[in-house]
Amino acid sequence: MKTSTKVTVGLSVAAIAGIATTVIVTDQVVKKVLQLSNRRKVKNFVKVKLKGNEKLLDLVDHLDDDDISNLIKTGEKIGKSYDRVTHYGENVKENTVQAKEKLTDIVTSIF
Repeated sequence: MKTSTKVTVGLSVAAIAGIATTVIVTDQVVKKVLQLSNRRKVKNFVKVKLKGNEKLLDLVDHLDDDDISNLIKTGEKIGKSYDRVTHYGENVKENTVQAKEKLTDIVTSIF
């Protein structure tokens, strides 16, 4: 095999190894940034909604990343449920107003 072919193969292998390493490292960096972002969201929630309770903030500091992720998912589910309940509540209110108007019309037409 020619020296130039050996050099080309060697550089190709080095480039592939470099790209693979970059992809792996980038994935780990993205995961870490997401975990830090989630932890910050939970801490911010405790600060804003729970008046900065020190015990809860300390608890958040000691939770592992999976627990933080589960808290975020639970919060998202609760938020979606709240939106659905709010929507149903608006529908009930509208239907109640309509029923009241119909009943009022019936009563006024009788008397």
